[in-house]
Amino acid sequence: MRISVDKGFLIIILLSLLAGSFKTVAGNAADSAAFDTIRRAWTTDLPEFFVTATRTEHKAEDIPARLATIATSEIDVMPVVNADALLEMVPGANIDRSNGIFSKNASITMRGLNGTPRTLVLLDGIPLNKADGGGLNWNRIIPEFINRIEVSKGPTSSVYGSNAMGGVINIITDRPSARFQGQVKAFYGSCNTFGGLFSAGGRTGTPEKGFYYTFNGFYRQGDGYIMVPESSRDSMDVKNTLKEGLVAAKIGYQYGKRSYTEVEYSYFNDKRYDGFEVYEPGGGYNEYPTHAVRVTSNNSFSKAELLVSAYYQHEFYHRLSESMAAKKGNKYTLYLTDSRRIDQGIWSNLTLHGRHRMTYTIGMDIRSGSVNASDTYYTSTDILTNRGKMDFFALFGEYEWHIVAEKLILLAGLRYDIARFHDGSFVISNPTTLTEFMANHPTTFSNETWQAVSPKIGLKYSFSKSLNSYLSYSRGFRPAMLDDMCKNGNVTKGFKLANPQLDPETIDNYEAGVDWSPFPAMSLQPSVYISIGHDFQYFVSTGDSINTGGDKDKPIIRRENVSGVRIIGAEIAGRWQISRNFRLVANYSFNDSRITSFYSPVDSKDLTGKYIVEVPRNQVFAGIWWNNPIVQVTLTFNFKDFQWNDDENTLKTRSSNTFDLRLGHIFAEKLTVSATMQDVFNTRYYDSKGNLSPGRFIMLNVAYAFNVQ
Repeated sequence: MRISVDKGFLIIILLSLLAGSFKTVAGNAADSAAFDTIRRAWTTDLPEFFVTATRTEHKAEDIPARLATIATSEIDVMPVVNADALLEMVPGANIDRSNGIFSKNASITMRGLNGTPRTLVLLDGIPLNKADGGGLNWNRIIPEFINRIEVSKGPTSSVYGSNAMGGVINIITDRPSARFQGQVKAFYGSCNTFGGLFSAGGRTGTPEKGFYYTFNGFYRQGDGYIMVPESSRDSMDVKNTLKEGLVAAKIGYQYGKRSYTEVEYSYFNDKRYDGFEVYEPGGGYNEYPTHAVRVTSNNSFSKAELLVSAYYQHEFYHRLSESMAAKKGNKYTLYLTDSRRIDQGIWSNLTLHGRHRMTYTIGMDIRSGSVNASDTYYTSTDILTNRGKMDFFALFGEYEWHIVAEKLILLAGLRYDIARFHDGSFVISNPTTLTEFMANHPTTFSNETWQAVSPKIGLKYSFSKSLNSYLSYSRGFRPAMLDDMCKNGNVTKGFKLANPQLDPETIDNYEAGVDWSPFPAMSLQPSVYISIGHDFQYFVSTGDSINTGGDKDKPIIRRENVSGVRIIGAEIAGRWQISRNFRLVANYSFNDSRITSFYSPVDSKDLTGKYIVEVPRNQVFAGIWWNNPIVQVTLTFNFKDFQWNDDENTLKTRSSNTFDLRLGHIFAEKLTVSATMQDVFNTRYYDSKGNLSPGRFIMLNVAYAFNVQ
């Protein structure tokens, strides 16, 4: 990592200014009261309970696992424009959004694993990962509507089943506390990016009984920038523009301190052009119209609690793609992908509080996912269709025993999952030379069923109120994605053949950690872990290659269970609330992620000993929060080590470091004016596809909050 002299000098000046002003600001309690006044009026203060790790409300100090929470006060002042960037505060969370807000999506992985499908993301306890591709659309999650984020690290399949190999991220949205309240916001920034949002809601009766509701809306558009490096551009490289919007409504009824039923609906549409234009105005694009419905009911009794959630998500994915093969006489190809992805399910769990400091939880999950997609070529007669369905059923149980009150806690769980793939197909209609080669590589579709048993056990011991430690073992698993099981098509590494017979991946994680508060306002959280993975899925060459209409032949590849992996990791997080107005946060993570065994069904290169792609070995985050009568200041720093781009470890992206800054002021505890600057020093970098990052990006914001008690 290098920081030039002018950067270092500027940093020293800023830190000196903060330190020199500290004594003056620290004592001004009256002026600092507005630090989080606006969002306090909008949200209900919550006790220090954690829901995500066990799907039931627990004190965080009672859970033998590494947890992280991003609070409302931090969300409000972080220099971010997308929700996924908030996770940079979490040690070991690897965020990939190389094109900034103009990325068609973001990827977040944890604990030395790559690939979004290996981290489960929830929105108010509902899974967002799609059965088709395993990922989710982070763009539909708006930071201003988030109350807090809970993160449980390491395999959590004993509670959540598939996708939770690296951990679980639960994004919890706002719920109103006043009779009528809300906020409006407008913003304008770099690349002619502008838009706004609103929230309005209220509550009747008392905090423990009555109706509540919220209405949210969001819109943003921007002209984008040219991602291709200037030295490689031609007339077909254009800006990657975007338009996106969200409307959502939630209504609920509270009939007890912890008993409620609520219904929520949201619609999100997101259209992002990919920056390549031949004949179509604006060029190719990706569009994600998405409908989502959720019903949640939590019922608390004297010694029991029942939670039931039902959800339905329907994404209509459209992709227009055009290409020009220069070496094939400027052969032009245009096609439209139309994919309908449905994910739905019912999750339930019952918690019983027994005698002798024992708690029992049992649960049942039923869910399904499907894809019905077609690629229609407008420059030929070809139509490709692929379909497939996945059904999941699970039973799980968890046992908690406070062996020694406030000293020693045992938490153990076991989950049984069964997954079924069926109705898979891939059909070519009216083939031409563009697609007829696929007939030489037919896919044999069959209905497949997999089973998994996911145990966990953890112990936590408190030496004192300021020092405790934990030991844990857990197993995670992940079945294959529908995209790998029932679709043939072009990917970055070659031409992919479907493989309906893929087996699930599994991983065993052994972990130890300490929570230490050497001073009342300081905390340190070091952890170490080793993970052993089995049957990991990798693209493997079949030994053949074909021409798909481009400038050169592509290798034919197929996803196979070919690898064992080993991850050795360590991380440490630190927080220091120096005063009411001054806070320091820092974390560091290390991951050594390698392939320990490799089997290929054909004569392919042995990858044993190679590093897993797209996993940085070292990551650093540091942040300063400073509030004073004139301006709120947030300065963050991110360092990400280099990552390998290919399985053979011959290509890699360089390490990168960025500084982000937010300056804001609150007028009369209602009006907030702020400026966010990402990548302050304009340190542009290249991603794994050779595209440029946007560099320095500035956003000016004006927000007004109201509250009628």
